[in-house]
Amino acid sequence: MGLFSVLLFLVVAAQIIVLLLSPFYKVKWPFSWYYTRIFRPLLQEDQRFRWKFYVVPAFYLSLYCYIIFVLIRDVIPVIGNRLLSVEKLCIIPVLVVATPVLGWLSMTVKAKTSRGCQPGSAQEYDYDYILYYPNVQCRTCHIEKPARSRHCNLCRECVLVADHHCVWVNNCIGKGNYQFFYAFLVVNVISLSYGFLRVLWISVMKDPSMVVYPRSILIFTILCGTFAIICGVFTYLQLQLVNDGMTTGEKDKWYTIQQIMREGNLVRTLDGQFFIQDQQNPNQFYSTNAYDSKLYVPQNYSIVNDPKDITNIYDQGSFWYKLERLCT
Repeated sequence: MGLFSVLLFLVVAAQIIVLLLSPFYKVKWPFSWYYTRIFRPLLQEDQRFRWKFYVVPAFYLSLYCYIIFVLIRDVIPVIGNRLLSVEKLCIIPVLVVATPVLGWLSMTVKAKTSRGCQPGSAQEYDYDYILYYPNVQCRTCHIEKPARSRHCNLCRECVLVADHHCVWVNNCIGKGNYQFFYAFLVVNVISLSYGFLRVLWISVMKDPSMVVYPRSILIFTILCGTFAIICGVFTYLQLQLVNDGMTTGEKDKWYTIQQIMREGNLVRTLDGQFFIQDQQNPNQFYSTNAYDSKLYVPQNYSIVNDPKDITNIYDQGSFWYKLERLCT
């Protein structure tokens, strides 16, 4: 059995290595076969083999079920007498149930789209004339793109106030499901941190006369601690974006704008319009609107050198105000 396991591991590892190398050697066999038949359909093409988008959620669910299985089979029977009644009757059951329920809601509740939203709801945010411009038509949906919307190739819709397509729940995160997604993240952090710290505290403070804890409790503690850190970092980054008045997609766009500014190619006219100066021809300018390919020749402009001169109109109010606006 040991030799079979080793051989199976080597075969699987070899397949993965050849698959990852296939884009670099796609003109040579067998890499060409892997690239054409496996790499492109699985990793590059959005509409083929759509079952692949459920692999990561299935991995999360299996890991969660394993942690709960270890909790019920090994952890509770050993440390149950050292837990408070409120923990056994309230805290642990609530966390165990709330996590998959919020995960299911994050996966099944779709974000609002420009095609399916109620009249007027797509105009909730103003155009900033830096990242978003009016009268811009989505090249795929062929309807006007509201401010802060983004087309998702996987969902094939323009999602309102789109953040990103989350692989963990295989769903676009945007207006209409932010509340479930953020609650899912926070509950994950709370439940994993609670499981890690509570078991660790009981293990450290146990009486010397008590029996040695089984290895499964160590595994439970390591899993909870590791994923508590991972979820905690991701949750912090997501909530930091809320505090900054950005989405994940907008953060990349702002980085591009500021990179253009650092290169000395971002200018602003007296009436507040922003343009990008052509490096090859300084007398020609382009709009910051990615959908506008026309050339401009603005008059009376100044070069933007300070990020403070670029106003993010979506960064207004307190953190809680911006969070409430996203979630309602």
